[in-house]
Amino acid sequence: MKNLIFTAFLIISNTLFSQTIDITVIGSWMKTINASDISEAGNDYPAAYTSNTNQTIMTINPKNSSKLIYVFVKKTDIDWNNNLNLKIKRNSNGTNGNSSINGGIIFQTITNIDTNFFTCTGPFVNVPFQYEITGISVLLPVQNYSTTIMFTVMH
Repeated sequence: MKNLIFTAFLIISNTLFSQTIDITVIGSWMKTINASDISEAGNDYPAAYTSNTNQTIMTINPKNSSKLIYVFVKKTDIDWNNNLNLKIKRNSNGTNGNSSINGGIIFQTITNIDTNFFTCTGPFVNVPFQYEITGISVLLPVQNYSTTIMFTVMH
């Protein structure tokens, strides 16, 4: 039995070195797709696979909490097939209320170019992210596919 394996790695970047922002990101996602995922002969794989709703947890604590913070997301392909489409969304405002977070609550495609994910002001704690991958097909070559997800935080 051959398997397709998808792996996402996470990297954080702070583009403003002159101002301090403490950033913590915890989580990665590896999905093994087996031939048994096909329900009957002649069918293809499911249209989408999703991760846990809290697959990645992010906390940002800026030293100046009154400034608007921008969080961007992109991927850097390691071994990737262009037919695969990776998406991300934010599932809540986190554990401390974080009422000043805007955007990121619907799945958006992660491309190889920085894309605005969401904005916020002040610190936010334990904000959960979820991933979705589409484009998996019996027509894809069987191999391990992997990409790195990078978050850039600036204000």
